[in-house]
This record gives sequence, structure tokens and C-alpha cells, in this order.
Amino acid sequence: MSTMDIFNAKENISEFINERNKDDLEVIVEEFKRGHFPNVLSKTKVFRAKHETNKNLLRILSLLDATCHSQIGEGKRAADIIMNMYQDSHEKSVDDLILYGNLAFMCDYKLARRIMSVAVKQLENEDALDQMKAARAYLVLGEAEENLENFVRAIKYYKRGLIYFQKEKERDRQMILFLHFKLGALLSLNNDTREAIDYLQKTIELATEESNIEIKINSLVSIAKIYGSKNEYVKAITYLNEVIPMLEGSTLANKLAHAEAYTEMAYNYFDQSLHDQAVPYYQKAIAIHLKLPNYSVRELGMIYMQYAYCLEHKEHPNKLLAGKNYEKALVQLEKTNDQELLENAFAAIIAFFESTDNQKKKHFYENKFVELTNKLARTN
Repeated sequence: MSTMDIFNAKENISEFINERNKDDLEVIVEEFKRGHFPNVLSKTKVFRAKHETNKNLLRILSLLDATCHSQIGEGKRAADIIMNMYQDSHEKSVDDLILYGNLAFMCDYKLARRIMSVAVKQLENEDALDQMKAARAYLVLGEAEENLENFVRAIKYYKRGLIYFQKEKERDRQMILFLHFKLGALLSLNNDTREAIDYLQKTIELATEESNIEIKINSLVSIAKIYGSKNEYVKAITYLNEVIPMLEGSTLANKLAHAEAYTEMAYNYFDQSLHDQAVPYYQKAIAIHLKLPNYSVRELGMIYMQYAYCLEHKEHPNKLLAGKNYEKALVQLEKTNDQELLENAFAAIIAFFESTDNQKKKHFYENKFVELTNKLARTN
């Protein structure tokens, strides 16, 4: 959500413009519109000293200040302003609460949750419930809880928001689509796999337009991952066979989702000891990961380990290539500083070179492992 979506400076300030303050207020509005937030803060400070202001104009200037502080990374100062405004308003209208809650979301998730919780209670108690306001308030609550990693609460609020979005005569199809996907992802994260699949399947059904191809692809990959985690390999591979051709011709080609699909396919075969089938998918996954600007060294390291194991154990083993990829795996995993992961990797690599009677490499990695162990002992 943009700052203009939350707070329209021109609309809110227009009623306070007079001959004396016109030039100064119009400059403030223009600077805010252009995103020159430090300039806005300096000019609102000067404005307060230069002009007479009433309570309502001071409130608008405070809202501007809070927004600007949020935009330049001064979250604490923004949250303090919003909290003071929230506490000072004795009779809090729903519109004010929603505005404060939205502004708080930009700088302090706990404050956003506190304010928006009051807003939804007030909304639910109104005789004529504004369903769209309720839907958007629950959406902010869900996002706040998700960012605070309270996934059960986030799921509850997203579900409530979805109910209201679906009740509207003029449905926001994109928001309904987004919430189905969001719920599917969070339910999967929370290990509610059956319900997660239901929401992701519904997402796929709703994603009929070409502009929704990315969310459809991500839903298919997510379902495949869920089935893979349940060892339901046939179902997982069925979904992956559907989504991989879609990925190859989409805007997600050669991006993380593409690499994840190849990795998931490879792992489904790896987990069944079908090493020959896994190899080409690991190769494709590695090629994409290496092109990503911020790839996960842990993820790539684990992929190299599994790829090397498959090369070592396929029907016609390629021990030379397996060894090279075990070493590539270690290069990546050493960057993680995960002691347990590194110990397992060293054990696997040392065992590999022992099995191939490569004493030079075996001793090299044994010495590296001892060095690592000593280094960790000194730092602990």
C-alpha cells in the first residue's frame, strides 16, 4: 500500500488553506507528493512556528510527520506520534482508527495490531456493518500477525477478511485470489496440509487470467511441495510435470520458483533412490541458483550434496564428478556457519574419498575438519 493510498495530503489539507498559509501548505503537499519526506518534516516544523494552527490542522500535520518518519526508516519516531494521537483522541471514530492502524503498520506491527483490533471490534458492533472496511481492517491485522510470526492468528484474520471480501456485490477478485494463496501458504507453514491444499486448489481455479500466471505457478509448486513432504510422490510429480513447462515460458523462468520446482522434482526421485531420474533436475536447479543474485548458500550446498550422492549411486556411477560436487557443496555450506550441518557434510565427504581410495583428499578434508573443530572450541 502506498502512502497516497493511506493518507491523501492534498485532500486532507485543502480545507485549512487560507491566504496567509496557502503558499507554505501547497509546498508541503507538493513535497509529500514527490516523496521528499525529509523536506516535508523540516517544512511542517517551520509551519508550526510561523502560522497559527487549530487542533484539526495540527492533527493533519502530525499524520504527515508520522508518514514521513516511517518512509525514511525512523519507525520509532513515527510510532510515538501515532500512539500519542491514538491515546489523545477520546472518541475514536472507525475511520480514524483504521487510518492510525494503517499508518502504524508501516512502522510498528504490534501497534498496528493494537489499534486495528479496536477498529474491527467497533466495526462489528455497528448496526450497519461496512463490509469493505471490515475486510481491509482484517487484512491489515492478518499481515501484522504474519509479520510477527503469529501464523495461527494471521490465518484467523485472513479468513475473516476473505469472508467479507466475498460478500461484497462488486467483488475484488484480485484480493480474493491473493487471500486464497496467502491462506494456502500459511496453512502449509502451519502443517495444516489438507486445508492448505484446498485453498491452493481454489487459487488455481480463480487464477484464470494471464496476469495471474505467477500466482498459479506458485500454487502448483506449493501443492507439489506439500505432497512431497507427505511422501505422496506420484501426486507431487504430477503437479510438477504440469507446472515445469508453464515455468519455462513465463516471467518466472530462471528465477527462484523455477529452481524450486526442479529441486522438488529432483528430491522426489532422490527420496525414492531413483538417482538417475534425479540427476538432470539437480543439474537444472543448480544452474538457476548460480545465476540468482542472492541465492541461499545453505540451499545450494544441500542441492550439491544430494546431486553428488546421486552421481555416486546411479546405475553407472560418475565418481569423479561426484567428488567435485561434494567439494562444491562444502564450499557453499562453509558459508553458513552451521556447525551440525558442516560436521555432517565433512563426514559424508571424508567417507566418499575413503570409499574411492583417494587418501590425499581424505586427509585434506580430515585436516580441515580438525581445524574447524579447534576453531569452534576456541570461540566457545
